[in-house]
Amino acid sequence: MSHFTRVKTRIMDLECLELALSELDYRVIHEARIRGWQNQHKPAQLVAQFPGQLCAYDIGFVFNPKQQTFDMVADWWAIKERIGHDQDALSEQIMQRYAYQKVVKEVKARGFMISEQKQDADQSIRLVVRKW
Repeated sequence: MSHFTRVKTRIMDLECLELALSELDYRVIHEARIRGWQNQHKPAQLVAQFPGQLCAYDIGFVFNPKQQTFDMVADWWAIKERIGHDQDALSEQIMQRYAYQKVVKEVKARGFMISEQKQDADQSIRLVVRKW
């Protein structure tokens, strides 16, 4: 029985996703297989391997043609049980960094610059942008 669970996202930009994952110290591999419980594997367009530790589990991003997005796929049970990371916390962290990278990319594409950046106590990020 497969332990892999798919989490729908609004991720559409692999470049921003890769930047976000790298910023969070994940090792990013393109066109690889997600590793799960008891050596189960599943193909993915992008695989994020956990930082700084030898871990047998990954988070993958699989293209959803119906939504034109990349779903997050992992053996969340094994990740929680074996390395102590919670699905909700990890998903939220990755999605926040992805959103940040996407905003930065769009801001620059429109000719703006980030003039101020602040992370609040609740971990929300505030950006002030200007166009010179």
